[in-house]
Amino acid sequence: MNILISGSLAFDRLASYPGLFKDSILEGRLDILNISFVVDSVERVHGGTAGNIAYNLSLLGEKPLILSSLGKDPDGGDYLRKIQSWGLSVDGINLSEELPTAGCYIATDRDNNQLAFFHSGALDSPSPFQPEKLPSGPGDSLALVGPGGREDMLRLSREYRRLKIPFILDPGQQIPVFTGSELLSMLEGALLLITNEYELDLFLQKTALKQRDLFSLARALITTFGSRGSRLLDKESERQIAAVPVTRALSPTGAGDAYRGGLLKGLSRGLPLLNCCRLGAVTAAYCVEAPGTQGQVFTLDEVKERYRSAFQEELPLAD
Repeated sequence: MNILISGSLAFDRLASYPGLFKDSILEGRLDILNISFVVDSVERVHGGTAGNIAYNLSLLGEKPLILSSLGKDPDGGDYLRKIQSWGLSVDGINLSEELPTAGCYIATDRDNNQLAFFHSGALDSPSPFQPEKLPSGPGDSLALVGPGGREDMLRLSREYRRLKIPFILDPGQQIPVFTGSELLSMLEGALLLITNEYELDLFLQKTALKQRDLFSLARALITTFGSRGSRLLDKESERQIAAVPVTRALSPTGAGDAYRGGLLKGLSRGLPLLNCCRLGAVTAAYCVEAPGTQGQVFTLDEVKERYRSAFQEELPLAD
């Protein structure tokens, strides 16, 4: 099956703040916010939603096609070589002559609250990828429209809907750049909407919808809650998915993307949605235990064993 992952490719600068952001922010004074947080470490890592999701899928034995853009700069060349080292094609990646590779600056406090600043750079150059030109045809495809270039997100969701390619909308940190009507247009016909808790509230605020209204546009809604697990919601039921216990929690950054990698693996193999979410919870746990967003290493056999231990059932997934 073709697994198409659009979204960002970026270099993340991850900073660790030993305190709590809220302790340094004066209540009711956000209109004149002027503050500095002194961090105790900074690390530069390969990141971006498309890159992180694709990396986790490669560990699970899949070969997704990344649809994104990099700059023709040293960072862009570095990332291309990294993706090729995973055994993945770079044919869906556009190289911008004028714009630099995207960058994200993320600070995490002691309670795993995060502040992020993102420079889109080359992501503002639309990808030339045309879904209808897939060698095996659109009928054997599954896609995720992740937070990346604005024009790519609008175009690809429209094209997937036209070609009847099942797709997940994962608007993430790009929600603020769209109008409410644009968000609804992207969601129409989606298999799933996946967000974290804060992103869901923002999505509902911008679209002026109630949560129940989303099911007229998408089949189901997945919401992640960090260490509190995730929730699968559709018209008929609400199911909670427990977070998988971790041996050591190093960083939450990238865990949501790892979850999406597991989710897509299950969906590509025809598993029920609940099993797909549980598989996502397992891959997310590996990310939390590792440095950076692509520092985890696991095999499918290890994932199956951890799934069995966490959920007291076999993962119904053949190799």
